[in-house]
Amino acid sequence: FLGCCLILSTIVFGAWTIPTAGSPTVLTLDFGANQVVLTENILQGGWYNYEDRLNLTHGKNLFSRATAMREEDTFAGTFPDIVQFLDRIAPQYEIKPFNGQITFRPHATPRFTVGQQKAGRMIDRERLYADIITALKGNQYPVVQVHYQTINPTPADEIIKAIQQRAKFSTTCTDNPDRERNIALALGKFNGLRVNAGEQVSFNQIVGKRTAEQGFREAKIIVNGEYVDGIGGGVCQVSTTIFNAVVQAGLQVTESHHHSLRSSYVPLGHDAMVSSNADLRFTNNTGAPIYIETSFHNHRLTVTIYGRDKGPNISYRLDTDVIKTLEPKEKWADSVNTDVINDYQLHPEDYERVLFKSGQLGHVVDTYIETYQGNRRLSRKKLRRNTYQATPHRYTLHKCKPIMTDTPEPD
Repeated sequence: FLGCCLILSTIVFGAWTIPTAGSPTVLTLDFGANQVVLTENILQGGWYNYEDRLNLTHGKNLFSRATAMREEDTFAGTFPDIVQFLDRIAPQYEIKPFNGQITFRPHATPRFTVGQQKAGRMIDRERLYADIITALKGNQYPVVQVHYQTINPTPADEIIKAIQQRAKFSTTCTDNPDRERNIALALGKFNGLRVNAGEQVSFNQIVGKRTAEQGFREAKIIVNGEYVDGIGGGVCQVSTTIFNAVVQAGLQVTESHHHSLRSSYVPLGHDAMVSSNADLRFTNNTGAPIYIETSFHNHRLTVTIYGRDKGPNISYRLDTDVIKTLEPKEKWADSVNTDVINDYQLHPEDYERVLFKSGQLGHVVDTYIETYQGNRRLSRKKLRRNTYQATPHRYTLHKCKPIMTDTPEPD
């Protein structure tokens, strides 16, 4: 049918006109790698609504529209079907520029470098539109060469400049070699970590199991409200330091837990306990990669997070409300044996009860994450409720010395 159309005189068929002999009936676009032939039928196939195309093109073929163009007419207004067709196939021929790979070297100078950048290309639409009009007016079977514009990647210095420090948080630990060993081991797992946009981080997955085989040592841990020796003591201070940095960086905390006892290195409600059954998880919700840098020097843990700027004067912080205070109970010191306790209960007058160690108040605390712009609070969202047990007052018993009295001598 198409071959017959090439030799027919102009015939009006409904609203469409079949071109006369000698006028262009097809348009060929040469993209370099291959050629694409456009016919009226192909262009019609790109429209979902036949009547829409009919109205926009006024029922005229490509040649008729080209010859009838006035100086004030635009290409998009005259050839909306070609524009839509190009929009649909352009991704097959255009190449987006590659901004390169960012290399992160914690504590190095420079900290960030960019490499392997590649330029892209896009169809030079303005030149192509002009060439199509010229070809349709002057050639029976026009072939139009498609030219491309080079699109350069974002300059490396601009990419690096856009990476800002989003948060920095530190805590201080006690002087205990085994505890410090555990802290250094766990904290080092996060040094140099890149988290892509939308990616979730699990503390337990990054650090792994706290076992002697993995290099962890025994140090004090909290179990059921008591301090006992356990493998991996000190790791919770790492998770707590990371947790506070994550909040200040504005990342989304998806899982966190409090200790059963108050932590000495952060305020109430600012801790993040981890164990085999409890994790710290957070998601990079910034829309761009973030980078984590850690350090441990002179008993001080520091976590720094880099990434896209948080916004003009935006900051994030933790806040707490104390809901209830829990009074300490009274217990015997571990050194007081059962026989002494039983004897004291029978003969309290023979003993002096002495405070061996003062307990601490417990608290029920709500933790919130707040967003500020300058000094103006934009939001306050509750993260969790924490219950910190009170630690008991510990007592010991001292046996009272017998009171000596003078015995009168017999007469």
